[in-house]
Amino acid sequence: MNCGDLELPPGFRFHPTDDELVMHYLCRKCASQPISVPIIAEIDLYKFDPWQLPGMALYGEKEWYFFSPRDRKYPNGSRPNRAAGTGYWKATGADKPIGKPKPVGIKKALVFYAGKAPRGVKTNWIMHEYRLANVDRSAGKRNNNLRLDDWVLCRIYNKKGTLEEHHVGGDPEVETKPKIIPPSSLTARNDVFHFDPSESVPTLHTDSSPEQSVQSDSNPFSYMDPFQNDHFTPQSQYYNDFQLSPLQDMFMYTSKPFQM
Repeated sequence: MNCGDLELPPGFRFHPTDDELVMHYLCRKCASQPISVPIIAEIDLYKFDPWQLPGMALYGEKEWYFFSPRDRKYPNGSRPNRAAGTGYWKATGADKPIGKPKPVGIKKALVFYAGKAPRGVKTNWIMHEYRLANVDRSAGKRNNNLRLDDWVLCRIYNKKGTLEEHHVGGDPEVETKPKIIPPSSLTARNDVFHFDPSESVPTLHTDSSPEQSVQSDSNPFSYMDPFQNDHFTPQSQYYNDFQLSPLQDMFMYTSKPFQM
């Protein structure tokens, strides 16, 4: 049956409330009672992407209704399997009880994510899922161990009112890690320090004399004398302060306070 097979009066619009959906449609469907106008299609909703569903509905312009079975995620558990098509449905918000004073049904809102969990891409497709309340869904009570509900009623719509599609390409599990640049490849523009692991002291180039450089001598543990031309500081004082042992090679660039 399709939309053209329904004999509906002119101006007919199908906008049922939550109570009407549960009491007049879901309850009758679960009790195998006839529905006066079969306006809600029966499909396995979780086998399709949401943008495929409007073409399968019997009626609807901006929102579409379906009866669908619901399976378990694990054979002995009570969690539903939310995988659908090329993505999955993810619950959002709190469940809403339907019916007073005693709830007859439960309404749950879900959002469709394209791709594999948990790295799916959120879309604008929304589903309102209605299920009966106070139903024993134990795995041992059913012949089919994976069947959680024979029927739930689902309302599907897009927040933007369009039939937009989402296709995630590539492997969503693969992450692109940032490239780490080693300190030896970093170069300053004004006073350029060139680090070579074979040298105990960096080579210094300046803008004024790019051809000149200050390098360490052949002794791997000899260092530059920072105050060799300083006529104000006694030689013994800065030698005591700045003469480093080989074990302190890593701290040679740490600045020391100037003492008078």
